[in-house]
Amino acid sequence: MERKKILIYSQEAITKVAADRLRTLADVDTVIQDAPGQKEDVTEDWIKKIRNVDVLMANLAVNEELLKAANNLRYIQRYGIGYDNVDIKAATRHGVIVCNVAEIMAESVAQHAMALMLALSKDVVSRDSTIRGLSKRSSIPLGFELWDKTLGIIGLGSIGQRVAFKCRLAFNMRVLAYDPFVLPAQAQFAGAKLVDLPTLMEQSDVVSISCMLTPETYHLIGKQQLDKMKESAILINTARGPIIDEKALIEHLQKQKIRAAGLDVTEQEPTPPGNPLLKMENVILTGHSSAATIEAKTRTIEAYISNVERYLAGQRPHWMINPKAWQGN
Repeated sequence: MERKKILIYSQEAITKVAADRLRTLADVDTVIQDAPGQKEDVTEDWIKKIRNVDVLMANLAVNEELLKAANNLRYIQRYGIGYDNVDIKAATRHGVIVCNVAEIMAESVAQHAMALMLALSKDVVSRDSTIRGLSKRSSIPLGFELWDKTLGIIGLGSIGQRVAFKCRLAFNMRVLAYDPFVLPAQAQFAGAKLVDLPTLMEQSDVVSISCMLTPETYHLIGKQQLDKMKESAILINTARGPIIDEKALIEHLQKQKIRAAGLDVTEQEPTPPGNPLLKMENVILTGHSSAATIEAKTRTIEAYISNVERYLAGQRPHWMINPKAWQGN
């Protein structure tokens, strides 16, 4: 039986570990990713590289053009959770399975969301900057306690559920959730009450975003939604930047229509030098690092590789985004 061909495109350390393990099972080619989190667009060079590849392990953009050129491609393994630059419908039509490593990073991301909540509610960064003489603020408003407050979660998947559990148990928070794909019984298990988006925005003291970026969630949080938030409320985003209309958010923060924002992600990454968010003292930016823990990286690398090993062994892989493309091996 002819050996399958794998192309791995990732950071050097990850690529080496994956290649060393998978070379016993397939022919492996590698390309080292220059910058962490970099997502390459479709180019002629990439089309040439994957023309005869069976398995692609990369966070590359995948569109109809690339899929047509990749005659042998049947499996794409993503490193991480997101797949917003993959045309899933086109991949399914071409019989290409797309998998991520959902849930593996969930604990780290959930803890990051809570870290941002605590830092903003107690104005930790502003107070630190004032003591160091770095802040231009003449005074810092009193912080607020999370105890007995209302948390609104947008996206009640594995991350959202963890945030709900932690906030409910640690701070006795009332939890509201907006997620069209979750049943009331599932929300109840997480200790959350399903509501519509306007209700969540109006009643929440903290709004935390943990949904996927899709055409439906692009700019889901815009001026209309931000207008409904309390002036004392804070907004947390550990999902994807374009879920929030950044221009509208900047305006609301500048006019103090909402208290603060904790953003692990922005619409353009890395955040460009001229972005007003960089100079706002009521904003914390963490540069898409919510999953940057030793434990999450270890788990993710193992899941990233072992899922491909499952596929090569003819077993059904985990975390398929488009299970309709699965036809066995």
